Amino acid sequence: MNVVVTVRREHPRDAETIAQVVQRAYADVPYSDHREHIMVDLMRASDAYIPELSLLAEVNGEAVGHVLLTKAHIGFGYSAFPTLALAPLSVVPAFQRQGISKLLISYAHDQSAALGFATILLVCIPNYYQQFGYERLSRCPIKLPFDAPDANCMILPLKPGALDGVSGIVCYAEGWLEH
Repeated sequence: MNVVVTVRREHPRDAETIAQVVQRAYADVPYSDHREHIMVDLMRASDAYIPELSLLAEVNGEAVGHVLLTKAHIGFGYSAFPTLALAPLSVVPAFQRQGISKLLISYAHDQSAALGFATILLVCIPNYYQQFGYERLSRCPIKLPFDAPDANCMILPLKPGALDGVSGIVCYAEGWLEH
């Protein structure tokens, strides 16, 4: 069977479809609070939302995956360095392990760089994101505003030197931590 996967920017009419994709993707995930779809809605209504970085994956016209990147910044005192926060990444169970999340991530990286962003950070499942160039956040003088295991906290420089001189505490958009 030939599967055609397309990735496109979210349209306003996609909100309910995306909520269903996210809910289905996390339904059986034991570490989930099963509220990731609420986070997507909160971010969509915030100043951190970037329409070009809410990406929907479709297989033969059926929505099967979604990734969201929103504005955040790394700051200390009066300085702030813009970055992106990747969360959530969702693929419905029937389409997992078929390269759809890799395609979404690759497309998200390309779009992020095209929009002028230099870094992406995330809290994730250890070992998965290293294949995309993510490294442990603890290698940088950057801290999260909450406690999380070191192995789960990662950052990706989208271009060489993107993290030079960057330090401080990550500040997520209002609502990001509320899900």
